[in-house]
Amino acid sequence: MLEKLGATRCEIERRDLSQHLPEAKQVDAVLDLVGNTVALDSLGLLRRGGRSCLAGWLGGLDPIVDFNPLLQMPSGVYLTFFGSFVFGTPGFPLSDVPLGEIAADAAAGRLDVKPTRIFRFDEIHEAHRVMDANEAIGKMVVVIE
Repeated sequence: MLEKLGATRCEIERRDLSQHLPEAKQVDAVLDLVGNTVALDSLGLLRRGGRSCLAGWLGGLDPIVDFNPLLQMPSGVYLTFFGSFVFGTPGFPLSDVPLGEIAADAAAGRLDVKPTRIFRFDEIHEAHRVMDANEAIGKMVVVIE
């Protein structure tokens, strides 16, 4: 799906991805949506000066056991964090999000924003089952009439 959207290459996340990519230690940036379970491995992908932004926790919120930045982070890389819950606060005003550009790209067909599944409200149990079984494969919508 990502390649159809224009990505030149996609890799399936795993806890030791840095051990399986020939480009390890050459990557400019990582947007880590999995979270703490792979955060250290994401750092291992980066070149000196590379940046990893921890922006999700799909892998759970368990802490990184015995995390010691001096021993576990490569020298010269940057680790940042972004939580969507800060949107709308004084430090991250909604006006910083290019919603107009996103809407224009969607209207022009440059972004595929169609949901993968649409459920009627009386199908909400099935929507939760699909979500809990990791079968969503994209945005799902429940229509309330």
